Amino acid sequence: RVDNPIESPTSDGYETDLEIEEEKANYDATGREVYVNQCKSLNIIPVSYFLRHMQTTEIQMSHHGLGTKGTKAIALALVNNTTVLKLNLSDNALEAEGGQYIANMLRENCYITVLDLCENNLGTTGAKCLGDMLHINVNLKEVYLRGNSFTDKDIEHFAEVMKDFRLTHFDLSCNCIGEKGGLLLGPAIAANESLEYLNLSWNNLRRKGAIAVANGVKNNVMLKHCNLAWNGFGDEGAVALGEALRNNTIITWLDISHNRITVEGVKFLTKGLEGNEGLKHFDISHNPITSTGGCQILESFGKNSSTVIETVELKNVRVNDDLWSAIKESKKALPDLTVIHQPYMEGRKKPNPIASLKEWLSHNKHFELVEVFKRFDEEETMEVTKEMLFEAFQQAHLPFDKNNMELLIDQLDGEGREVVVYSGLIETEQNAWLDERLTKYNTLHKDD
Repeated sequence: RVDNPIESPTSDGYETDLEIEEEKANYDATGREVYVNQCKSLNIIPVSYFLRHMQTTEIQMSHHGLGTKGTKAIALALVNNTTVLKLNLSDNALEAEGGQYIANMLRENCYITVLDLCENNLGTTGAKCLGDMLHINVNLKEVYLRGNSFTDKDIEHFAEVMKDFRLTHFDLSCNCIGEKGGLLLGPAIAANESLEYLNLSWNNLRRKGAIAVANGVKNNVMLKHCNLAWNGFGDEGAVALGEALRNNTIITWLDISHNRITVEGVKFLTKGLEGNEGLKHFDISHNPITSTGGCQILESFGKNSSTVIETVELKNVRVNDDLWSAIKESKKALPDLTVIHQPYMEGRKKPNPIASLKEWLSHNKHFELVEVFKRFDEEETMEVTKEMLFEAFQQAHLPFDKNNMELLIDQLDGEGREVVVYSGLIETEQNAWLDERLTKYNTLHKDD
C-alpha cells in the first residue's frame, strides 16, 4: 500500500506531502486501496463508479457532488495510477481547496493527458495552483477550465506559463476575463507554439484587451480552432481581427458571434477574409451587421480565389433580397459552401412582434413589462441581457414561437447592444416606449 497524505491547502506554499514511500510487496498500481482507506479516514462513502473505472483509461465523473473531501480521496488515489489518461471532474464543487488537491496530484502523476475541471469555482487560489503545476507537468495536452470565476488577476498565473506549455487544447470560457486579462493573454497566445484549440468565449474581452488577443491570434503559428464568441470586441476589435485573418493562414475555425460588431467592423474583417487561405468555418452570427454586412462577408469569399471556406454562419442577420441574392451567388461560386442564415421572407409581410405584443398586452392588462425587467435585473442596472429576457418571456408564456421571440427581443434592444435598457419604460407609457424601441430598431436595420 502507498500512503500519500496531501497537505491541507491552508498551509503555506505548495509542498504536497505526496512523497512516495518505498514500494511494498503488493504494489497497488491503480490506487484502489489508497482510495478506500482515505475514504474511511475522511468519513465519506467511496464512489462506486470511481472504483469500477480506476483501471480504465478514462474517468468521467462530472456532476457527482464530490466536494473537497471526495476530491482529496480521488487525488491521493491517482498519484501513482498509471492507467487513467483522461480525468473529468467538472461541476463537482471542488472550490479552491479541491483544485489544489488535483494540482498537487498532477505534480506527481505523469500519465493523465486530459483534465476537465469546468464549473468548479476554483477562483484565485485554484488558478495559482494550476498555473504552478503547469510549469512542472509537461504531459498534459488538454485542460478545460470553463466557469471557474477567474478574473484578470488570476490570468497572471496562466499567461506566463502559457508562453511555453505543451497543451494543445485550453479552455478558459465563461470566466470573468476583461481588458487587463486580455492584455496578458495576447502576448502569451502569440508566443505559444503548441496550442491548436483555444476557447475564450463568454468573457469580457474588450477594447485594448480584445485587440491584444486578436494580435496574439495573428502571430500564433499553430492555432486552428479559436472561439471568441460572447465578448465585446466591437468594431475596434474587428479591425485587429481583420489583420489576424489576413496574416494567419493556419486557423481553420473562428467564432466571433455576439461581439457587437457592426457593418463598419465588417469592412475590416472582409479585408482579412479576401486574403485568407486557411479558414473553413466562420461564425459572425448575432452581431448587428445588417444584411449589408452579410453581403460584404459573402462577397469577400467570392473575391478570394484561394479560399477554402466551407461554412459561414449568419444567424440572426435579417435576410433581405440583396442578402438572399448574395447567398445564391456565393453558392454558385463555391458549390460546397454552407451558409447558415435566417429564413428568406420572399413575398411575405415581415413579422412585427412588437405590434403583436402591443395587441396581446391590450388583452392582458395585468401584465406589466417593467415588472418583468425588474425581476431579472437583480443589480438594478436598468438593463437586462437578451438571454434573461428570453427566459422571462418564456415564463410569461408570451404567444410567440422561438424565431419571433428572438426578433421581438432584438426590436426591444433596438440598438444592437445585446442588452435591453428599460429606464425609459419607467418614465414613459408602455405603448409609447415600445414604439420608440421599434423606431430605433428600424433605423438600425433600414437596409434590411
